[in-house]
Amino acid sequence: MDSASRKASLHEKHVEVGSINLGRDDATSHSEPLADDALPTEPAEVATDTNENSIEEGAADLKKNIGIFSATGMGVSLMVGSGIFSTPAAILGLVGTPSMALVLWGIGAVISFGGATAFIELGLMYRENGGTMRFLAHSFPKPKLMLSYLFAWTMVACIRPGAIAANGPVIGKYWLYAMGSDSNNSTGWHARGVGFGCITFVTLINILSARWSLRLINILTIIKIAVLLVIVVTGIIAAAGGLNVERNSNWSRGFSGTSSDAHSYASALTKVFWAYDGFTNLVYSLGELRKPERNLPWSIGGSVAIVGFLYIMANVAFFVVVPIDIAVNSEEILAAEFTYRVFGHRIGRVVLPVFIGLSVLGAICAQTYGVSRLLDSANQVGFIPHGRKICGNHKRFGTPVSALLIMYALTMIYLLAPPPGKVFDLLVDFVQWSTWLFYGLAAAGAIVLRFTRPRHPLRSFKSFHPLNILFISFCIYITVFPFIPPSKVKENAPYPFYLSPLLGLITTLVGLIPWYLRLVWWPRQSGADLMAWVEAEEHDRRSDETEASIATSSQPGYVEHSKHESSNHQIA
Repeated sequence: MDSASRKASLHEKHVEVGSINLGRDDATSHSEPLADDALPTEPAEVATDTNENSIEEGAADLKKNIGIFSATGMGVSLMVGSGIFSTPAAILGLVGTPSMALVLWGIGAVISFGGATAFIELGLMYRENGGTMRFLAHSFPKPKLMLSYLFAWTMVACIRPGAIAANGPVIGKYWLYAMGSDSNNSTGWHARGVGFGCITFVTLINILSARWSLRLINILTIIKIAVLLVIVVTGIIAAAGGLNVERNSNWSRGFSGTSSDAHSYASALTKVFWAYDGFTNLVYSLGELRKPERNLPWSIGGSVAIVGFLYIMANVAFFVVVPIDIAVNSEEILAAEFTYRVFGHRIGRVVLPVFIGLSVLGAICAQTYGVSRLLDSANQVGFIPHGRKICGNHKRFGTPVSALLIMYALTMIYLLAPPPGKVFDLLVDFVQWSTWLFYGLAAAGAIVLRFTRPRHPLRSFKSFHPLNILFISFCIYITVFPFIPPSKVKENAPYPFYLSPLLGLITTLVGLIPWYLRLVWWPRQSGADLMAWVEAEEHDRRSDETEASIATSSQPGYVEHSKHESSNHQIA
């Protein structure tokens, strides 16, 4: 019996609970929807929820749309968004010197790599769409999948729509700068108007065609890598004296004047990791990835390595050319100030800012594509009431239209509701708090599963625990220290220092209400088992391991140490 037939048989026997598919991602397959008679009709052995959704088995596997280039592009395209172009000035203002800012960017690369290895291990163990939501469910199933549900809640309610809303006006600032607008006049509703148009365009592309969404991500990834390479190369040439730019003392001053305030470093690291956030983007679409044993480690690890190098060199370039006082005052358009000083008016003021805006647009494309897959995965496992209506594929387009429109509506609230001012900083710090809380828990889950599931048949990659612990320690730091008052409170601050992390904490805790109603109260009332899918997935893997072991041991020349390798190869 082949792997697909074996899994279908297992699921028919063990996991039918209602109206969603375990092992199939309707909203992400982008193929024609299944006919009604393609769905199984036999009752489950566990309690069913006939009026709402729990879990159902489908007969079709996910369509494997994502190869290694698209996979790496999904990480790079999200990581190289607005962060590297919009945060270096703010980070410099917080830590005081370019030298210390560069140290933080290097630390960010190392810590991100430590987290990436944990997500690679988890992603190979659980290869369905859903990413962190699934990882937390298997690592910490008690109480009642609470951590898994809270992650899905915060991802949909604040992390992704808030991040997209923060990126939108950054595009507007660069494009308005290219049109000749003064930076002080492009920080309000004009920039948001441009962001509104860009977010609407990306949502429409995702609604009309998943394939064209991936193509757009790939094209914009090439553009943003090219833009960063131009910045890096010209910065090196400028440092060597090959360009006629004004000399400054940014690097000669070393660490003189560096801040010693712990709160400032927490805020600076929040912005550094806003730029590095994105290496996890692929894990929400794992069910669509071809050859995950090869492509997942190379794409996630490769994206962190590529982006880390480019970020460090871009910061060197920025501060070789732009003096500290001008860099700090340039805020989110530091890269435009750099290109203007190096290339002059036509290229530096007009052409390159347009391409920088396009690279930020690429991040919005990757964010939109990934979060719709998470919504569908939450629907698959029964987290969303009436989930088929919300997350199902449109019959004509084959894309999750309702899920995309829900995310679009939430994004518009974050984009348009806040008053003009320091909205970007507020949104960045707000979404980052919840992001790194759950990233840290997921990395801790990789360590926990090494002990609770030591013989997992699909663990073909093992992360390095000291790097995982470093990543977890950072996540603790970035979620605790923003609540500690800074040593120097800025006069006329646009909002209290604790507002962003407090909003993140409140949003996360509010998720306890729908979690209780859906996973505690509703099963008591209906008899539905909304946790059965976790054990069913583990049962699948134990069965795969047993069959692979039997098949391998029956072959001539079998030796015990090859057992797991043969199992992994057969399952793949």
